[in-house]
Parts: sequence; C-alpha cells; structure tokens
Amino acid sequence: MRPILVAALAFLIAAPPALACTGQSVHLEGDFVIGDPGWGPQDERFNVQGAKAVFTPEPGTQTARWNTGLTLTDLDVCVTLTMPNDPTDTSRTYAGLLFWLTDKDNFYEAVIAPNGLFTVARKINGRIAAAAPVPWTRTSALKLEPGSQNVLRVTLEGQMVAVRINDQEVARFRGQAPAKASYVGLVAASAPDSTDVWHVADFKITNVTTSDAADAKAKAEEQISTGTVEPKKGCSSGEVLFADAFDEHDPTWGPKDARVAIGNGVAELSPVPGTSTFRWNKAFVFDDIDACASVRLARPTMDSTTSYAGLMFWVQDDRNFYEAVLAPNGYFTVARVVDGKAQEKRPVEWTKLNVAETGAKETNTLRVVTKGSKVSLLVNGTEVASFTGEPPEDPSYVGLLAASAQSKKGDTWSVSDFRVMAPQ
Repeated sequence: MRPILVAALAFLIAAPPALACTGQSVHLEGDFVIGDPGWGPQDERFNVQGAKAVFTPEPGTQTARWNTGLTLTDLDVCVTLTMPNDPTDTSRTYAGLLFWLTDKDNFYEAVIAPNGLFTVARKINGRIAAAAPVPWTRTSALKLEPGSQNVLRVTLEGQMVAVRINDQEVARFRGQAPAKASYVGLVAASAPDSTDVWHVADFKITNVTTSDAADAKAKAEEQISTGTVEPKKGCSSGEVLFADAFDEHDPTWGPKDARVAIGNGVAELSPVPGTSTFRWNKAFVFDDIDACASVRLARPTMDSTTSYAGLMFWVQDDRNFYEAVLAPNGYFTVARVVDGKAQEKRPVEWTKLNVAETGAKETNTLRVVTKGSKVSLLVNGTEVASFTGEPPEDPSYVGLLAASAQSKKGDTWSVSDFRVMAPQ
C-alpha cells in the first residue's frame, strides 16, 4: 500500500504480549513484511526492524499503514504500544489500531494517548464522523510513564466490537462492519508542535476464541440483525442493513433520559410538552435506504394537530435533516430542517390520509424509500407521497422523532419494528 499522511484530528483524535490475542488460529504475526502486498515501503515516517516498527509522524499529522495482503471479517488483533518520550502535548499525540478498513478514506481507529485517554473514531468517505463510536474516555488501564508499554486489543465478532487495554475491557459497542472482508492496520499521530515517536511491537491477528464469540453473541442477541428479519406488513422484504428490536437501551441511540426509554420491544419518546424530541443511531450511516417503523400514541392527546411521530432521514446532525411524521388525526407531512430552522416550504404539506389508523393506541407503519434525490413515502403499505429532495453529499443517519402537544402531562409515542433495508 502507499503511505498516507493526513491532518491529525483535533482533540480526536510494560504489559507482556501474553495478555492479548488468544485465538487458536493465527492469521498474522512475526516480522512486518515490507512492500505490496504487505505494509508498504519504509520511509522517514514508518521504519521496520523485524517484528517491531517505529512511527514518526510529522508535526500535526497522523501516519497510517495496513497490510494489503490480508483481509478478514471476525478477528482478534493486538499490538504493544510504547508511550513516546517527552511528548509536548499528551492530548494531541496518539497511536493504535485500524480496523474495518476498506481504503484510506473509510475505517475505524482505536487509539490511546499519553494523557490517559482512549477513543474509537470513524472516518467515512474521507471525513471523521462527528459522533465518535467511543468518545475520548479516561481509563485507569493505561500506563502513562514515558517508555511504558500498553497492549491494545480489538475483537471483532459480527457487528460487535470489544476494546481492551492491558487485558481490561474498556469499551464494547456495535458498529457498521463493511459488507466484505477488510484490512487491519496501525496508526500514530504527532502533536502539532512536535515529532512524536511511537514504537509498536507484537502485532498479531488471530481468530476469535469461543468464549469471546459467545460473549459477543449474547451482547448482540436480538439487538441488531442484518441479512434477514421476519417480514413486517407495510415494510420491504429486501436485504436488511440495520434492525433494532429495542429489547434494551443501546448507547448508540444516545443516553438514557426522561424523554427516551428503550426496552421491552419499543422505543418510547416522551417529549417535553409543546416540544419535539429525536434520536438517531450514531453507529450506522447509509446511502439509499428503505426505512420502516411502526408508531403508536400511548393515550389520547390534548391536541392531535401538534402531536406526531415518525422517521428522520438524511440526518447529518441535530440541525440538518428531513422528517416524515404522522399525527393521530390521520394527517401526514414531510418537513425539512436546515441549520436548525424548519423550512417554510415543506417537501410534503400536511395531508389527510384515508389509509391511516386514527386515534390513540392505534398502530401505523411508516416507510421512507430514498434513491438518489428521489423520495417515496408509504403509510400502512400504501404510497402517500413522493418528491425530489436534496440528499447530503455523504452517507447519513436514520432516526426517530416525536412531538408532544402542549399539556400538563404531554404525550408519549412508542416506536417498534425499526429497520433499514436496501432499496429494491
């Protein structure tokens, strides 16, 4: 592969090897193979000495390398990282592992820093995702003295990711694995005003042990599925990209609070009276989608014109998105928010639907299909609107939204059977 040099992420971004990578089948270990396929050529930023390598990124940049001769799916990867001597800014130099890497513009990276923090970041189409899978987090597992060694380990099983430092699990989350086998690599960064040296050794990739696999399966059970799910009336029967059974709260939907409760098969949204609340899963991004969810108002509302729920799509952040929502009086609309402001002209104005079930405790299934700039909207299996919109340049999120009428108790909407399919 060719070496890459990119701007370091602002604010992103002695343990024995026996602690890590315990799989029975070894996919890769030993000396770093230079060339292509292999780890690429040596240069002033990446130097190899047998089974050891030295990263010396230029000030304010990060250097990444990966072995182009090996692609894998489930795996256990570990490496020993030596803290740099005399770093000028312990918060801006870091090193670690790349995984789920398909090219230089699309990967995850789990890195540690000499200030005692670690993070897992994601790059999508050349841009760092605003919402990190794991934000910078302090851990006592790290050894911080200059020259001290830390074993970083990442275990991938399906869409579950476990991160360990010195044999202590510090993070576990579900991520968006590539559709095919991908590369594993290394990364290091220097602070803006210094050239930091990171020594790496004992790089090893094995299979996932039986106990790790069982643990990952238990964590993921009924929380996320891909490939095939039980057909749902009003939804597509195509390939599943993402589905959530809402059996328990997943932090990738955001933190627990009084407005959002996930569990027992539903996501309950209880906005403050007179306001809306929304969440999107920050672990998954999509291009074209066929998204579907069922919504239900828990009890009669004081105002059926200002209480509604539905799907968010083309979500870039909390200030830029589209929303397709249905009110309990049977009216439906699509609105757009740009830079935090709802646009006066709606893509689809409020429209009375004969196919909608009206009133509290009635369930309606909303479906949003996007192909390029074309959008089709369906309610209970019937197309109710279509329009041409302005999709983001990059893959975007899909989420849930609900609004409550102005009243003493407010309204609670439940969302279930949430799934995102590949458009047919």
